[in-house]
Amino acid sequence: MKLTRTADYAMRLLISLATNEGTGTVKAKAKELDVPANHLVKVVHSLSKVGLLLTKKGKGGGFKLAFPPSKIRVSEVIEATEGPLIVSDCLFHPKGCGRSKSCPFRKFLLTFRADMQKTLYKKTISDFIA
Repeated sequence: MKLTRTADYAMRLLISLATNEGTGTVKAKAKELDVPANHLVKVVHSLSKVGLLLTKKGKGGGFKLAFPPSKIRVSEVIEATEGPLIVSDCLFHPKGCGRSKSCPFRKFLLTFRADMQKTLYKKTISDFIA
């Protein structure tokens, strides 16, 4: 997993929705957050696809949080925008080296991934509201 601007835009959008009026449009939020509207459309789509945002199309449409900020985990946001957190079979040999079961570096990476997943799971959008 690589955290990209997409994850940043998603977090900023959700924090904004949680701290402000709770609803928005792509045009208004793109301007408020200084984010390209075409990128924000993709973010809204990703978040609504997994059920974190509710959307309404057409005149008077927009989006809003599907859950209270305290129920939206950072891990869900990251996974919706970046995909699952994975560890490569082998960083040094893309086709595998045959030593993955005894590789001390791989064991470290798996522990690191588990720790990161726990941290991301514990944090919710409400943790970032001042």
